[in-house]
Amino acid sequence: MIRGLANFRPGPQRSPTPTGIGESAGDSVSAARDKSMRRLAFAIAFLVTACATASAPRVAPPPGAMLDMSGKAMNFLLAAPQPKMLGPDLRLWATHYHTPIVAPAPKEMSAAFPLIGRDGKWLSPPLRQRDWCEAALQGSVSVKRGDKSTAYVYVDDNGPEQTNCDEWLGNLSDGVKNATRRARFMAVNHPLGCGVRSIPLMPFRTIAVDPGIVPLESVIFVPELRGITFEYDGRTFTHDGYLFAGDRGGAIRGRHIDVFMVDDAAGPFEELFASTSSRTFAAHIVAADDPAAMAVKANHSGQCNELPYKEEPVTAS
Repeated sequence: MIRGLANFRPGPQRSPTPTGIGESAGDSVSAARDKSMRRLAFAIAFLVTACATASAPRVAPPPGAMLDMSGKAMNFLLAAPQPKMLGPDLRLWATHYHTPIVAPAPKEMSAAFPLIGRDGKWLSPPLRQRDWCEAALQGSVSVKRGDKSTAYVYVDDNGPEQTNCDEWLGNLSDGVKNATRRARFMAVNHPLGCGVRSIPLMPFRTIAVDPGIVPLESVIFVPELRGITFEYDGRTFTHDGYLFAGDRGGAIRGRHIDVFMVDDAAGPFEELFASTSSRTFAAHIVAADDPAAMAVKANHSGQCNELPYKEEPVTAS
């Protein structure tokens, strides 16, 4: 999982293991809260996706319900593409990244660090060191206070050094480790953050790519992914094999892609997205005029915009 600094993208971006500056850093809250927050994030993400197109359903369809192409895309129900609509086999390999969902650091905690904006002002309440580092690694974070959450995405590494994250960056380069300490962010209106070109991140669909291999905003089809089932919030989904190139990162180069997930826990795609270049799989760019490709792109069409600046107080709220 590498996307934030590890992914190094100008403007809002992310990365995989390590994806932010790098990718994922670690636990932030109790297991119980993590579980409920992950469910909430997934539900919100699906709702936002549905709102992106007027015809997309807002709730899970009943068995046998007739859905238009956008509804099928949102529910991973698209039919396999015709061979003539597929480009050459790219032979990709994958890791995955996520948007950490965290709470502000306790007021009494001295080793806490706020996210800062381009102008050096505080954007968020102070976060625990590991949460701050994970935000930089993943390239995004959602900070929950009460019943409200605000997402922040990595912009650049031109800020002052804030904290040392080396213990969570593994074997990443010294350049990435140094940049991590200077990560700057911006607040956005999408609950899970944004990829490039203000594209909202959609779990299990959005991927970070090297645009030289997979053009941004293209749809790829992974035959091996099709048919894998996964459960979330009481529902069972079967992936239809389509992914959308809506992000990029400094650590995502060549035939490496990074798949956006809900969290960093081992999931149903762990065997496929095995975080190693020795485990490749077939992948094809789908023709832009293919109905399924158009439906997937439409579900990523909602704008992910920067929120008006609001400086945080100098103490945790």
